[in-house]
Amino acid sequence: MYINPNLFFLIKDGQFVVWDYLHHTQFTLEAEYMERLRLWAEGKVESLSPIDAELEEAQLIAKEPFIQQEWGWDDLSKIYHIGTRDIAEHLIGLSREEWIENYLAYCNTIATHPPAFHIQREAGVRVPLPTPDLSLLEQEKYYSVVKRRKTNRHFKGEKISLEVLSALLFVSLGPIHEKWTDLEENGLQILGRRKSFPSAGGLHPEEAYLIALRVEGLTPGIYHYDSVDHHLTLIEEKFAEEELIPLLYGQYFAEGLAAGIFLTSRFEKAWWKYPHSRGYRMTLIDIGHASQSLLLTATALGLDTWMTGAFSDSQVEKFLSLTCTTEQPLFFIGVGHGHYSTIEPHILSQLSI
Repeated sequence: MYINPNLFFLIKDGQFVVWDYLHHTQFTLEAEYMERLRLWAEGKVESLSPIDAELEEAQLIAKEPFIQQEWGWDDLSKIYHIGTRDIAEHLIGLSREEWIENYLAYCNTIATHPPAFHIQREAGVRVPLPTPDLSLLEQEKYYSVVKRRKTNRHFKGEKISLEVLSALLFVSLGPIHEKWTDLEENGLQILGRRKSFPSAGGLHPEEAYLIALRVEGLTPGIYHYDSVDHHLTLIEEKFAEEELIPLLYGQYFAEGLAAGIFLTSRFEKAWWKYPHSRGYRMTLIDIGHASQSLLLTATALGLDTWMTGAFSDSQVEKFLSLTCTTEQPLFFIGVGHGHYSTIEPHILSQLSI
């Protein structure tokens, strides 16, 4: 007999639990079953036991070896990837009518307790933003914007205007769509939001925190961006560049930025509609959509950008004064006027040695 290599063990509520992340099943194991699996894993089984039949039925062991997927990352990433595959096989083969019936039934079960879609920072001074000047985005055509966008790692330390920042936030993350007329005209309940980029289920769990460093007319500090009412809420007033760079694991490319934006995700929004762990995939993809919207809008406004997903999560949470455990930082984007340089001069000098 061969032991299933796709098993994850944990202690939950005082019991031993085994999760078969390949088949999406969980079992609570008594001590003799745990011991039996250990013996199989160590190759010390001398004769079959009635317990083996139960373990085989549960697909924890098998007469034939299990096919193992080639994997170059660590076990944790493998568990996540395999554990979020093939989660809705019951939908395969449904007719259009059956699929619609299944979908509407599910929507009815969750529509009675929707999450708070509009997250506001109650504490802190509200800071209005200028009406976005959308004419600033008429300078370049779409293809030239896409072609010009590239990662810049050398910024000049120059300021940007509050008008440019307002346009950046409004177009990339803000309320550019007024109403969902296709829903309202059909008398349907609106459970979600619309922005310039898509989001799984229209949930938009992302939030944006602005690190204002060199913005004309805006006090340096940390702000939350309200993407519904298009305003900022001051969290803490300070010039944070020297504090920011260590949080980014020493990536000094952030020197000279005009502003930085941490994108967080409110997980409770996502798992309201997508409670399975595959929903976490969607939150990561959502942040990717949001970051691309920011990058292209910034480029169209004549700004250079730099981004990273490498930072100290726990320290960034403290830095942003995040107190809700379901809100987590996932990405950072810096904007400003740079030298349009992919390779930073100090690195280039070392490469030349």
